[in-house]
Amino acid sequence: MRFLFSVLISIFMLTACMSYGTKVDQDKVSQFVKGKTTYNEVIQRIGKPTNSTINADGTKTLTYSYMQHQMNPISFIPIVGLFARGGETEDTTVLLYFDSNSILTNYSASEGGTTMGTGLISGQKQ
Repeated sequence: MRFLFSVLISIFMLTACMSYGTKVDQDKVSQFVKGKTTYNEVIQRIGKPTNSTINADGTKTLTYSYMQHQMNPISFIPIVGLFARGGETEDTTVLLYFDSNSILTNYSASEGGTTMGTGLISGQKQ
């Protein structure tokens, strides 16, 4: 019985995490030089973007989005889960702007995180 319980807990813990996209640290973005770094150099250093946009005027925008959600394992326990926080979410977004010659003109990077509530304490601060 104990073994079965351990297996079930392990399965819940493994399925309690989700992520997508490419995480790009803000420190890495700040190493790019406006007016010098090229579109191809960015892709070589960071990898394939989440989204790539080419505008009518020939300018380009690369978007690197990342999101990870980690569920609180306690939230899966009957009754106890009603009083536990649901999970933590981390997200980052990096936008890189290029002129019509594929030279970096500007960039922005943002980071964020959220605590998600479930059960009886949903929406309450801890």
